[in-house]
Amino acid sequence: MGVGLGLALGLVAVGASVMTALYSYNYAILDAQGGETAGLLANSGVAFGVAMLAAGLALVAIHAYDG
Repeated sequence: MGVGLGLALGLVAVGASVMTALYSYNYAILDAQGGETAGLLANSGVAFGVAMLAAGLALVAIHAYDG
């Protein structure tokens, strides 16, 4: 159970990391064009938080259920 749960949470962490990079890239493009960027900063922050939380929980799951 620990490996499967750790893998699932690891995939969530990787997906959230990709979303953080995507939002940050879009922020840089829109900021250079003078567009509105407040929503992208908030989304990037939330995605970063999800990535950190999921990565931490993945490590806990692997170690807690290690037989």
